[in-house]
Amino acid sequence: MLFSSYKIFQRLFVLLVLSLVMVAASDAQTYSHLNVKGRVRLEIPSDWTVSDSEQRKKITEWSEKISGLQNLHVASLSAQSFPAPSKMFVRVSFVKMDYLITQTQLQKEVSINRQGFLREVEDAWNSESPAMWSALSKTGVKAVGKPNFSIEPLGGQMAIVIKYVRTSVGNPNEVVNVAQYQILLGEEKAMITLSVVGSDTSTQVIHDRIKASFSIQ
Repeated sequence: MLFSSYKIFQRLFVLLVLSLVMVAASDAQTYSHLNVKGRVRLEIPSDWTVSDSEQRKKITEWSEKISGLQNLHVASLSAQSFPAPSKMFVRVSFVKMDYLITQTQLQKEVSINRQGFLREVEDAWNSESPAMWSALSKTGVKAVGKPNFSIEPLGGQMAIVIKYVRTSVGNPNEVVNVAQYQILLGEEKAMITLSVVGSDTSTQVIHDRIKASFSIQ
């Protein structure tokens, strides 16, 4: 099958780590347009913090050190909300694929056997996530409940979506709702992660605004 053949999941750990160590910014009323490598466009609150390339590189190196896993990419965009501790995180990364996989191929595969495809996604997660959770346990983070797998539109493209809940660092009673979107774009895939701490209504409104703003090419 398409999913298992091309190893959609590669080094999920770094995307989780980024949300654990970011520095906070300030609450926002206006939004700024961002263009990530000419492929992903989105809007975020104007006074959020956007990490520079050096900080993103240091975070990646730190995640490799504590996990023992070599990451295949550095996040192209890392941003988060204010006040401290941050309540929402947005990350965009690009990962080179071993083989070219187009949106047309993905759509065909899903149309033929959607449930079978999602079972492959789940099987890949079940195979690779134990190492990720083991590494995250060193920071006190644990999984909460079971993950959910789906196919959803995002920014004009079809996305493979993994949603799960985990605990926060240093606060086992606080949960973080994470949605990871993997968009196959030929020779590379975009990996977009939206993380929301707790269930605050105002934070969810911002989340929905950001999600609706995506445009992916």
